[in-house]
Amino acid sequence: MRKRFILIASLAALVAIAIPVSAAIAGETVTGPDGNTQSMEAKISPKSLFKKTLSPGSLFVDVKTGTTNPATPAPSPAVHDVIDFDQNLSLASKGLPTCSAAKIQNQSTENAEKACGDAIIGKGEATTLLPLGTLYTEPTKVVAFNGVPQGGKPVVLLHAYGTSPVQTALVLVGVVSDYGKQGYGPRLDVTIPPIAGGSGAITDFKVTIKKSWTYKGKKMSFINAKCPASKKLKYRGAFTYKDGTTITATHTQACTPKAEPKKK
Repeated sequence: MRKRFILIASLAALVAIAIPVSAAIAGETVTGPDGNTQSMEAKISPKSLFKKTLSPGSLFVDVKTGTTNPATPAPSPAVHDVIDFDQNLSLASKGLPTCSAAKIQNQSTENAEKACGDAIIGKGEATTLLPLGTLYTEPTKVVAFNGVPQGGKPVVLLHAYGTSPVQTALVLVGVVSDYGKQGYGPRLDVTIPPIAGGSGAITDFKVTIKKSWTYKGKKMSFINAKCPASKKLKYRGAFTYKDGTTITATHTQACTPKAEPKKK
């Protein structure tokens, strides 16, 4: 019998991720009191950026969780994640078509793209751990959409879909807020409902956000960034799990400042 697991969460971040401890983890790896391990990586491209002027780019995010506890086959599932991005990064969505979560819920990747193709802002891949008697690993395709704003704040929808060993559909709905403290700017926040009765978990999640369009004759980009004098961009994620523990992981990216654009 085929099963469908549907997850709708409040994102602003991007996601909670779990992977087997043996897998390679990018960025700083932190271990919690329960044995959970956590890391995250965020990267703006291109590496060469103006020092004062925002320029268009792409954002890659990879969040992973593992475990060092030999008594558990998988880490405690994440239930809440908060990811802060460097203050030298900003998002823009004015004039970009939007998609509602209702249009892509319960849909395959193909149907979701047909429903909201003009609102696609990125793609990636994920893996889910499903306890179906045996613990199965299921790969899924990820498509990111520009969602309908909530309270005037941008929304990102992440649609993940897999078919084997069972059909798995996930839609993460997230609101982007401006944290604006401690050198951080955009904040992404996600609450994660139980998967497969609370025992399943997303096992890996990575996505690249890149979208450009023209609005009123002006070229626009969803992701924009600049390189500060420190030549570093910093990122931070706080991940809370089903067992009540929380891990904070950080990642720093080097950037190269370049001469400011010539005034026209």
